[in-house]
Amino acid sequence: MSATGVTYCRLPVETRTYSPRVPHADDVPLTVDLRDPAVAHTWVREAEAKRPGRSELRAAFAEALSAAHPPMRRVLELGAGPGLLAERILQSCTLDSYTLFDFSPPMLELARARVGAHPATEFVLGDFKQPDWVRAFAAPFDAVVAMQSVHEIRHKRHVPGMYRQVHDILRPGGLLLVCDHVPHDDSARMTALHSTVEEQHAALISAGFCDVTTRRWIHPLYLCGGHRAP
Repeated sequence: MSATGVTYCRLPVETRTYSPRVPHADDVPLTVDLRDPAVAHTWVREAEAKRPGRSELRAAFAEALSAAHPPMRRVLELGAGPGLLAERILQSCTLDSYTLFDFSPPMLELARARVGAHPATEFVLGDFKQPDWVRAFAAPFDAVVAMQSVHEIRHKRHVPGMYRQVHDILRPGGLLLVCDHVPHDDSARMTALHSTVEEQHAALISAGFCDVTTRRWIHPLYLCGGHRAP
């Protein structure tokens, strides 16, 4: 099976072929491989302790979606990890579908164990670093959400292009919500991977989003968002 092309859902498994992205020389290499089950389980155990504001930010995602008019019925999560954000959103929102997209099979299995019983959930194994990753989905979505996953594109220079792809799979008026954290220091690695709030706003605007705002800030984490124009 292709590491970027297998769909896990309640339908028969389908394999898709993707064109690999040509990496840039200054892309930041991975230091951990979340496709390793042991590494994935360790990450899940440690993530909440390292980022105590994550629970509050997950609640902010849910609040934004549940308050939207017209209601959000189809949601895609990029880099869904173990399903913690999905769990919070599904507790608060009535959805027709919630698609969890991640490049790590162990993470998707953890997510399946957490929220797989919910009738709205679908699990898709894929990699948004690939240029045609959006082919995995039947657009449009009402909302796309990302919790500390956008930096996994491995250099913030790629973020505006990814946001343009997200823009195109949202319905008019659809919402993109992104949580990430500011660089911890001014090292080359940190500043290449992680966007400041101002850089996130600039990336969203350059991708065509409007009403771009920062919805919540729990240093070093922030939640930004924008709409596709109606």
